[in-house]
Amino acid sequence: MSSEPPNTAPKQTNNYLETLLSLGRLLNSSLDLHHVLETAIEQVISFVGAERGFILLVDMRHGKIWGEALRNIEKEGLEATLKGKNRENRAEISKTIVEDVLKHHKPVLSHNAMEDPRFADRASVQLTHLRSVLCVPLVAQGKSLGIIYVDNRIRNAMFTEHHLSMLSAFANQASVAIENARLYENLRRSLDEKLSLQDALHKQETTRLALEEAGRLKSDFIGFVAHELRNPLTTIRGYVQTLQQDTEHTLDPETIEEFYGAIEADADRLLELINDLLDVSRLEAGRPLTISRREVDVRGLLERLVKRHRFYKYYTQRHNLELRLADNIPPTISADEDKLNQIISNLLSNAIKYSPDGGKIEVYAGLHDGNTLHIQVRDSGVGMTEEQVGRLFRQYERIERSSIQNIPGTGLGLYLTKNLVELHGGTIVCESAPGEGSAFAVSIPVR
Repeated sequence: MSSEPPNTAPKQTNNYLETLLSLGRLLNSSLDLHHVLETAIEQVISFVGAERGFILLVDMRHGKIWGEALRNIEKEGLEATLKGKNRENRAEISKTIVEDVLKHHKPVLSHNAMEDPRFADRASVQLTHLRSVLCVPLVAQGKSLGIIYVDNRIRNAMFTEHHLSMLSAFANQASVAIENARLYENLRRSLDEKLSLQDALHKQETTRLALEEAGRLKSDFIGFVAHELRNPLTTIRGYVQTLQQDTEHTLDPETIEEFYGAIEADADRLLELINDLLDVSRLEAGRPLTISRREVDVRGLLERLVKRHRFYKYYTQRHNLELRLADNIPPTISADEDKLNQIISNLLSNAIKYSPDGGKIEVYAGLHDGNTLHIQVRDSGVGMTEEQVGRLFRQYERIERSSIQNIPGTGLGLYLTKNLVELHGGTIVCESAPGEGSAFAVSIPVR
């Protein structure tokens, strides 16, 4: 809901999308709730050029309301004002606007709150001389998380409909990031409780039982939190919200097609992560993996995977992903298509991730010795030493190096890949050298 502005700046679609995606990447750079909130308000203030602002979080179960990530507003004064305990309104904000957005989950844009018929008769507006006000809700899965509030007490019409549209889209991404950060904190608290239990068991039982419990806790924590919990869903939601809000059809068909491709790629990536976790969990429980063989079109599978990984979040314009297929590839091979998809996807993802400076990534497939499909994924990335290659296929194994310390991973992908290859009766080997890239070669019997 908004009052009519004196003028509305034209929407710059490309800058709009670039800024939105850039803000989304910043939000998703951390699972720490305080860092997420500070990043959010900093970007909002910078984007709209507001004088002041804050993020308000609510706990509907306990009725608790508190302000976070404040800019040019006193925290104690803000919370006292919101609770009705501060009649002087030291925070100098409109409690009416805040409550209205919290209640109805509708954004508010006012170009001059003192003359806006919706709020002009409110004491909190007149006493604080509020002019430009912009307030949007934070909602995730139908639950109210809070609001983002910015204002300016000097200038009229400081914010435009473009700012409202941008901030609403950003709030959708922020809501998901905040919800993920809360989930992460809850899981960490749960881990702390389990670790306390582990300590008690260690005192009462044998060292072996204590180590088994520690291993189980490590598996739970890494499997459900550290394995890129937030990224695919947040990216999908950001694209979908952008498409939904394009009511004026300003996006060109090529951009829309690109969005759909990115959504499909991240949905597939999310499914692969889930499949990886389920398979690793099965292996850890001592239950063998099984495969369901059928005729698989390898050529079509490789073409789809290469195309999809051009939408992978770590793929940049500096990368050059190429597919090279030998003429002797059979029309089909007998394999489990889902497992084969996991094998190749893990190798492609690693090749892209561990080539942070870009470069050529080549996927080759051909028939060797008449009955063996040979697939090779070669990159020109950071590479590894011989000792690191020797440890590569172990569970939770991660190469520690300053040049790749910001690349996320759990050490489960290649461990699972090796198991899936061997389940098909095949082999996997790696050749690598520091600074010269890596080449992973998979050989799988055709029949």
